[in-house]
Amino acid sequence: MERFAVKNRYISAILGSMLLGAALPGVADALSVKQFTLVSDPATAVVDVSGITMPPLPGQPLTIRESLVDRNGRSAGTAAIDCVVAAFTTTDLLLDCRAHFVLAGGSIDGHAVFLTSQHDYPAVVLGGTGAYQGVLGTVRVLDRAPGDETYVFSLLSLT
Repeated sequence: MERFAVKNRYISAILGSMLLGAALPGVADALSVKQFTLVSDPATAVVDVSGITMPPLPGQPLTIRESLVDRNGRSAGTAAIDCVVAAFTTTDLLLDCRAHFVLAGGSIDGHAVFLTSQHDYPAVVLGGTGAYQGVLGTVRVLDRAPGDETYVFSLLSLT
């Protein structure tokens, strides 16, 4: 349950900063929003589920390493996603995942908790480096299969 509380704190911080920016004169002018979409390349994806037994147990790992391309098919970076089983049913896993995206100009870190039956879910952006230093925001994950995802980034930063 603590992980859910942490996720709610991040979401609250993002929403609070957006409301604060709208409420204080001059602050909204200093905010910058950047949106872009990246797609994983299934041909390069390495999905490792070897740490998950049947039945699955909480804490067991699942990892995904994949190359990313932009909407024009040009190389855009890489993603390293490290998950652990948080809970399970007979047909589904609840995964707690951390993602690290290495892109041109810097990196972005994110976090998501989701059921594997979900194919459209949000992740929270926890920050970044380089061009993404200090960003907050969300990533909409459209998940067709492990290693075959579309990531829609919506980032908020102070300019």
